[in-house]
Amino acid sequence: MNKLRTLHAAAASALLLAAAGADAHHSFTHFDRDTEIVKTGTVVRWAFNNPHAYLYVNVEENGEVTLLSLEASSPTTLIERGITGSTFEPGDTVTFMFCPLRDGRPGGAIGWARLADGTFVNPSEAGCWLREETLERWKVWLERGFTSNHEALAAE
Repeated sequence: MNKLRTLHAAAASALLLAAAGADAHHSFTHFDRDTEIVKTGTVVRWAFNNPHAYLYVNVEENGEVTLLSLEASSPTTLIERGITGSTFEPGDTVTFMFCPLRDGRPGGAIGWARLADGTFVNPSEAGCWLREETLERWKVWLERGFTSNHEALAAE
């Protein structure tokens, strides 16, 4: 009977630890999801790996180049959206919207990307979730020259 209680306690502890780890992995609190920023840069690397793909882009501003690390969705989800391991190639120019990291490091969660041919793709995950209305709103804002949602909303 004691062995059975010990086994149950161990199983319950293992389940709680697994659930906590899964919850921690899927937390997006490190992204400022209320801020959407648009930048254009040069692809350095497209890491099409599980559990999340990452797009690394060099962005030049005021003569300084900054490497941004942008978290995307999982390869399985990306493939379902028509995004593959060769969608972004080193040297490609890409315009993208992202929700920055709260701690100020250079990077964040990607929302949408506009390829050199003008095609928009959706590599986002819940860190900077892209809904169809968000993309349509951004198409208008881009035509008006806005590079952040705060700037665009203040002008409306």
